[in-house]
Amino acid sequence: MKIDTALLASHYMMVGKFDSHEAFEKKLTQALSLESKVVQFRQKNIELHEYLALVKIAESVCRQFDCLLFLGTSADVFAQTTADGLHLNSQVLYEYDKRPVLDTQLLSVSCHNLDEMQQAEKLGADILLLSPVKATKSHPELSAIGWAQFEQMTAQLKCPVYALGGMQASDLDDAKQAGAQGIAVSSFC
Repeated sequence: MKIDTALLASHYMMVGKFDSHEAFEKKLTQALSLESKVVQFRQKNIELHEYLALVKIAESVCRQFDCLLFLGTSADVFAQTTADGLHLNSQVLYEYDKRPVLDTQLLSVSCHNLDEMQQAEKLGADILLLSPVKATKSHPELSAIGWAQFEQMTAQLKCPVYALGGMQASDLDDAKQAGAQGIAVSSFC
């Protein structure tokens, strides 16, 4: 599905930690009421029924704010939802030889190098996240690519790319100047 980049928000938010369903709904509502975002819901190590219950909350809140919702899960679990798209991390990227979702659904992929980005485009990814642009505490083993390399890599692709890794709100202008759709953050804003 080709996405109109003019309709994409400049912020891609990956849902962080929360204590309860109520806290999750409240935090997500607050974050989306401040500004439009693309939302990625990912939760590891929880039971499927719990995951799907939380997805229903995310779907409802994202619809309320007309925001795109991606799920960082398997294609099988994604098929049980009404979310807008599936998100793949680079660890599973090469497990697929074709697009794992329908053409009417969206696909986003996290990448760390040009080979992964090109593989994501071969699969028909609609959105890419490229990281780490800056050094991060969560992945200290990865070297930051910096804005110049980010710009060089994204210039070779057709789909929109969000800058990920050490991003702060103050990085949005630098990201846009480097050809990014916007910035991605790993928590509620």
